[in-house]
Amino acid sequence: MQKISVARLDDLKDRKPAYALVGEVDLVVVRFDEEVSVFYGRCLHRGALMADGFVSGKNLMCGVHYWDYRLDSGVSEYANDEALPKFTAWIEEGEVRVDADEIAAWALKNPQPFNREAYLGLYQDAGHGTEEEPHNALIRQYAKDGLKRTGHHGKVEAMGVPAADLPKWDDIQILTAQLHKVPMLDEEPVGTDVVIGRNARKPLRLEIPLFVSDMSFGALSEPAKVALARGAELAGRGSVRARAVCWPRSRRRTAGIFMSWPRRGSVLTGIKLRGFRPFISRAARGPKPARAGICRARK
Repeated sequence: MQKISVARLDDLKDRKPAYALVGEVDLVVVRFDEEVSVFYGRCLHRGALMADGFVSGKNLMCGVHYWDYRLDSGVSEYANDEALPKFTAWIEEGEVRVDADEIAAWALKNPQPFNREAYLGLYQDAGHGTEEEPHNALIRQYAKDGLKRTGHHGKVEAMGVPAADLPKWDDIQILTAQLHKVPMLDEEPVGTDVVIGRNARKPLRLEIPLFVSDMSFGALSEPAKVALARGAELAGRGSVRARAVCWPRSRRRTAGIFMSWPRRGSVLTGIKLRGFRPFISRAARGPKPARAGICRARK
């Protein structure tokens, strides 16, 4: 064991990270209450110095992207499978000491890529960029060397898409329905009209195959239902009405009104079917708990 001091205890402020260097390994020393922890001094995310971070509660936080590590163990509370390497440390004669041999053995398995005498020194980003920042290494190269290694145009590559990103035959699905008609060109007009009851004496023709539907009179007032009917007529659409709320004013506002016959047992008392173009039957609908459509109270 080779004992080496990394800090004086009296110089350490409570919960204030301090920087230390043993061999080629950056360290961070943290005093919290009567305890002292010594960790590897680089964040596992992008290699930022943990001595530039801060303590929040029971965690040592990276000051760049807020990655967290427990003060006592180095384990991340957010992701327990991530842990900042912790080295044996103790207090002796007012000094915080570590075992240099332990740190050297760790460095042998984890070579450090930082050149403290080169551009950016301690603050080099030795990583190659994440998926979100794929050009980070290239930007650092330009910042360090300029264009002297790439020519005045910078980095030049052939245009194209990597073969791995191109679609394969297995990714293409052809449905037989797609071959029924030849696809139309972009500039060719496409109709949206639809005919309901093509063989009827008076078929219903809609410009747009969408319907304006509303609830029973118990939910909407008569003026609201008339407004919906008028809007459906102006838009070239149909309008669906429950059997008890097809007011004459609504019928006069739209030619494409649909009469809805909800369920077995309902009656058509006082309602005339004449004037309705299509007739919708919803025979499978279950019982309705409230007969709001029959209650013609003023709203």
